[in-house]
Amino acid sequence: MEKELEIIEQLKHKLKYLLPIKDLEIDIEVEKPIVNKLLPDLIMHVAYSNLKFDLVGEVLAQYSSSVLKAKIAALKSYVNHDKALVPIIIAEYLSPERREQCRDEGVYYLDLSGNVFIKHKSLYIERIGFPNLYPEKRNGRGVFSDKASIILREAFKNIKKQWGVRELARSIGLDPGFVSRMVRELEKRNYIYRKDSKFMFQDTESILKDWVHEYDLKKNKEVRFFCLSKGPGEILEKIRRIKIPEKIKYAFGFHAGANLISPYAVYNEVHIYIRDKDNIKWFVKNLELREVEEGANIIFLLPFYKYSVFYEIQKREGLNIVSDLQLYLDLYKYPIRGIEQAEHIYESRLKNYLKG
Repeated sequence: MEKELEIIEQLKHKLKYLLPIKDLEIDIEVEKPIVNKLLPDLIMHVAYSNLKFDLVGEVLAQYSSSVLKAKIAALKSYVNHDKALVPIIIAEYLSPERREQCRDEGVYYLDLSGNVFIKHKSLYIERIGFPNLYPEKRNGRGVFSDKASIILREAFKNIKKQWGVRELARSIGLDPGFVSRMVRELEKRNYIYRKDSKFMFQDTESILKDWVHEYDLKKNKEVRFFCLSKGPGEILEKIRRIKIPEKIKYAFGFHAGANLISPYAVYNEVHIYIRDKDNIKWFVKNLELREVEEGANIIFLLPFYKYSVFYEIQKREGLNIVSDLQLYLDLYKYPIRGIEQAEHIYESRLKNYLKG
């Protein structure tokens, strides 16, 4: 609530700048029940020429698709109780996708960065394209960070399970105190709900959407090589024949991994996650690879997410492949036919068990 109140205070100070409309007057009222004890974050009493109406507002204080959905649902509830109210989302910044989501739901928006859409009777305000003046501060300990994401990866295996903090910590080998802190953060984002002393995950679609937003595949370090072959299929066959020893920690990702699991898109480069450079040397020697800057067809990835990327490795045709979830995260932002393959992985592999 503290963050919401801070945004409301900033809104009061910036209102003339955000809405530079002649004859427009707005009085902001906070924490006053409107009907049936419903309590929105704020009411904006609007007067424009001969027009008077009330905007009922909910403040989005953090990046969470699940929280935004809950805020929109709350606004619709207020409007259902009082048809005269006009719903609006207030935030520091709303991405184009978030703004479109509001419009699709019949909800107006105003962010402190300058983006506004209000259309009510004779009043029409639309200002878009303003950049984010409030970029997210990442401290490396968010719910999608390397170690913390293992909590989600484990939970996604059985999305209907009720977890206790110590039980979850024990199952993934993490400190209970750390898991407890992350669970509190998950709750703030509306990703889980409490049931007695345990909790359950909810709205996995929103979790996945936010995860893709925060995930950064560019943080992996690439080492690029050329392998003499007629294409990716032949490269995979060569790798099968060399019989990789168990001490080599690796896993196929991106299109190569997806092709082994559920083929869909054509690709030209084979991506392999690898533990360290010594493991790369083993492949270089046994496949007779040549390091190149251009024209690479094998790309080794020294993972930024070094713990979670190897979580739940699967095997196909004798080869290690990252999890379906990891394939989805990597491919969604991969520039060459990545989103097509990611959506195919979701529909054919992830969708059923993520929805429980």
